[in-house]
Amino acid sequence: MNNKSKCILAIDAGGTFLKAALIRENGESARLVEGSFFKIPVDSGGNAEEIKAAYIEVASRGRSLSQKNKMRLEGISICIPGPFDYPAGISRMRHKYQSIYGISMRPWLEQAVGKVPVYFLHDSTAFLLGATQNGLSSRYQRIAGVVLGTGLGFASMFDGKIYENDQGGPGISIYAMPYRGKAAEDYVSRHALISHYMELRQGSGRCNGAFSGDSEMDVIDIASLARSGQTDAIQAFESMGICLAEILYDIIRDNRFECLLLGGGICKSADLFLPALRGILEEIPTLKVIEAITDIDHASLPGAARAMQFS
Repeated sequence: MNNKSKCILAIDAGGTFLKAALIRENGESARLVEGSFFKIPVDSGGNAEEIKAAYIEVASRGRSLSQKNKMRLEGISICIPGPFDYPAGISRMRHKYQSIYGISMRPWLEQAVGKVPVYFLHDSTAFLLGATQNGLSSRYQRIAGVVLGTGLGFASMFDGKIYENDQGGPGISIYAMPYRGKAAEDYVSRHALISHYMELRQGSGRCNGAFSGDSEMDVIDIASLARSGQTDAIQAFESMGICLAEILYDIIRDNRFECLLLGGGICKSADLFLPALRGILEEIPTLKVIEAITDIDHASLPGAARAMQFS
């Protein structure tokens, strides 16, 4: 049986959706099987049975797709934020998925597809593995990846190898890093951007605190307003770029990173904050590349499959 008849079901576990696709090897890289991408709603604040049902559904659908494509399902690889015991497949999160704290998730997937290998990794790690499979890992020895979305994720690669801690999470973590009296994620995340924009609209300030606005607007709406020239929207993105640069500066400089890659949903609006970010980080002599990836929605899925192949 050749590699084209084998696949891995990769799952990107977010707070509102489980995104998934079949991934096959393509030479040195991993590629989505055409037409196999899908997503299943999940409520990270739901009860354990609801969350379990969503995972069983995504695994069952993946198995059905593999059969439809006449491919053998070799395993399941799930990228999920932390805190998480990745080797054991047990969630340690308190800020989301609270109802499954301490519960092993591996049996859920096995219930749906049988005894296949199930691998867990941090979502930032999956992003960086996916984003570097185009040859960047051979051109640069020190690469950093930042995921901007619901939260603020970070991953790093040295000499082609992901740097992890003992629990399989990122060796360098920034989301809870102290910054301006709060945590970094309070300034750089979906909630932070929306709340800061609302503060600006209300005339109540700048990038000066953990934001508490409540809005029906989302990042895409603020981006549209910024591109139409609205000053508050432009400033919200620029302020986020400055905050992110300040958070990253010492880490990039001290670890002599050469390449910084950005992903996550907010990076669909990267043109609105990259100039501010670059204006600060380009002062670091070792840093040669600062880029937002283009395949925002799918980057982590090939990365998750690559992690399983190399584990």
